[in-house]
Amino acid sequence: ELDDGRAVALADLENRGVLDVLMACQNGPLVYYRNTVKEGRGWVQLDLEGTRSNRSAIGAMVRLSWVNREGAHEQAQAVEGGNGYASQNMRRLHFGLGEDAKITRAVIQWPSGLVQTLESLDINRRHQIQEPKP
Repeated sequence: ELDDGRAVALADLENRGVLDVLMACQNGPLVYYRNTVKEGRGWVQLDLEGTRSNRSAIGAMVRLSWVNREGAHEQAQAVEGGNGYASQNMRRLHFGLGEDAKITRAVIQWPSGLVQTLESLDINRRHQIQEPKP
């Protein structure tokens, strides 16, 4: 939420690998900013579903490793249950990878304590990942 009462949320509204911005104003209309990204920029989205953990996978932590033109990278993101007043970002995790990217590994720490490792995920797509059952 911004200081002036506007609530902001990020979401890939068109499932095209780009995060758009929605801004709700207390006394005004909803504002939609459609994002554009330079061609050739890689991305990946992970949509997690818990089985032993909560179904929404809230609290799951993902560490993604990849290489691109600039070298090796690692980024961590957590699935959040709420992150603002009167707004909510999408729960699907979005990673921007840059040009000529190749994912080397994704490590998911589920709220149940289970650790799942995925190798070489395809880029430029959304992956639906279910927590392994015992």
